Amino acid sequence: MKEFMYGKTKVKVYGGLNTVGGNCIVVESPSTKVMLDQGVNFAQLEKFYGFTIQPESVAELREIGALPPPSAYEDVEAILISHLHLDHLGSLNLPQNIPLYLPSREVVEQLSRTWWFGWKQHLFPPTLSFTGFVNIDECEDIESARVSHSAFPSYAFRIETDDASILYTGDFRLESPCPSLVNTLGSLEKLAEDGVDVLIIEGTNFGRRMNYLAPEQFEVLVRKLLEQYGQNLLFISAHPLDLEVAIKLLELLWEQNYTPVFENPYYAKLLDVQMNIIEYQVGDRPLYFAPLRTSRLRLLDNFETANLAELKDRKTAFFIPLTGIKDMRAVLKLLGEDSSGLLHITVLGEPLSEEWVVEEKKISNWLRLLGMASLRLHLSGHYYPYEFKEILDATKPRKIIPVHTKAPSALVKLFKKYFSL
Repeated sequence: MKEFMYGKTKVKVYGGLNTVGGNCIVVESPSTKVMLDQGVNFAQLEKFYGFTIQPESVAELREIGALPPPSAYEDVEAILISHLHLDHLGSLNLPQNIPLYLPSREVVEQLSRTWWFGWKQHLFPPTLSFTGFVNIDECEDIESARVSHSAFPSYAFRIETDDASILYTGDFRLESPCPSLVNTLGSLEKLAEDGVDVLIIEGTNFGRRMNYLAPEQFEVLVRKLLEQYGQNLLFISAHPLDLEVAIKLLELLWEQNYTPVFENPYYAKLLDVQMNIIEYQVGDRPLYFAPLRTSRLRLLDNFETANLAELKDRKTAFFIPLTGIKDMRAVLKLLGEDSSGLLHITVLGEPLSEEWVVEEKKISNWLRLLGMASLRLHLSGHYYPYEFKEILDATKPRKIIPVHTKAPSALVKLFKKYFSL
């Protein structure tokens, strides 16, 4: 833990310094004490666990430093979660009875239905019920604003203490694939309207050697690909929390007369919940839920439900999970389609961890065996370093604390440079 002092206000960073992920920040003053995120530190997790050794409890995860220690929660009055990636959400099995505010209780409840299959089951609240948690927009003491990120919904926060104003960005990108859904710069300007003493800002893309697409490049590339693709069937995988990417893909598919189809019940329901939150209107455009097993048949608000056989003669795009190679094979078999020459597109917002690189190699081997082409597109969930000055101009902080980055000194140097001009 590292502590920063601003008058009577303390900012204690338990996780997120000099690393990407595992954010946990406590803001403390004589009149308030709140925690901002309490995420899983995956770098620490991977030191102790792998395919053959799995965590046995939340206490064990705290013991090895993969989750914040119980001492971090002492006298905390509220916990605010910026978004639902596990490196920020952490465990909902808390060491103390503290009010916890979620970006969306309904989304995390649906997301958690996939946690039963592995170590994530330990992250459930002890009652296995989410009724005790509250949505962020119901928190009256902390100002929040929605930002764009590869997990929906995502928020930034402003905390007023006795003698300091703190703006915590969470993770965010400045440009959204769907600008109509969220204005990130406007949200940050709103939170910083009366001045900001301390900006706690993520810097994920500083020091990374990744060739990410800008949203407009992503749109142009996918549109051109769909226009030139000469097949009536393709497969798409994207992170199920990235609503903005999902909406953009759906709109591009509809534009090219494709029928989007979801076969995974968890994936479909999660998108359905997210669409309802933003009141997205599908209208008369086709969007289908067609489960591989009829026992999982369910009615969804924004989807038409069908059997796969009913979609056989349509121009279709199947959305499958990132590791859904067996789902893809099942779809091909049920439709009686030859896989040779078909395309599988993967859209990622974050780089793959070492564990997922291993999994992706296996998926690539299966795709080659099926004679399918594979394309992986990176659309970052984080702002780019060249946008840093624009963010500083919008927030005008007196000091910054870089988190969620392996290059904090680069952000501090640029901050000092900009404000010395």
